[in-house]
Amino acid sequence: MDNLERSERFLVIGSLAARIYLGYKAISLSERYLGFRDAQGRRSRHHSWCARQIYRTAVRLQGLLIKFGQILGSRPDLLPEEYISVLSRLQDRVPPKPTAVMERVLVRELGSPISAVFAEFDRSPIASASLAQVHRARLPDGRLVAVKIQYPGIEEIVRTDLHNIGFLLRVLNRLESGLSSPHSSRS
Repeated sequence: MDNLERSERFLVIGSLAARIYLGYKAISLSERYLGFRDAQGRRSRHHSWCARQIYRTAVRLQGLLIKFGQILGSRPDLLPEEYISVLSRLQDRVPPKPTAVMERVLVRELGSPISAVFAEFDRSPIASASLAQVHRARLPDGRLVAVKIQYPGIEEIVRTDLHNIGFLLRVLNRLESGLSSPHSSRS
C-alpha cells in the first residue's frame, strides 16, 4: 500500500466520521438553540443514514473496517437499533475477493502450484470475512481441509486502519470530552 492509498483511506474514513459527527452536532444544536421539536426523529434518520454509510464504506474498503463494523453491529448495548439492523449484516455478508487474486496469494504463500499441494481445491470460497476467506480442499492423502487465505496486503491495511481510527477517536475525544466518561449518554 503506497502513500496515496493510505491517504485515500484516511480521507474516506475521516470525511465519513466528520459527516457523522457534524450531523449529530447539528441536530443537538438545533434542538438546544433553535427549539426544533423533531430532534428524536431527525436523530433516528441520522442513525439510519450513518449506519448505511458505515456499511457501504466498510464493504468498499474492507480490511479492519469490516471488523469494526461487525463489532459495532453486535453491540445493541452501545448503539441504537438503526445501527444494529444495518451493521449486523456484516457478520455474514462479506463479499469474497476474486478467486484469481486469492489463488495468486496462495501460490506465493505455498511456494508451489496449488495442484502440487492439493488433490482438489474448490475455487469458490465457503466463507469470507474481514481479513481472509476460506476455501475447501482435499490433500493428496484424501483428508478434507479448510484453507484460510489472508487478503493481499491485509497487514498494511490493518495498520493503516488502526492508525486512522485511533487518530479519529482521539480527535473526537478532544471535541467531546464527555465521550470517554463512563456516565456519558448515547445519542
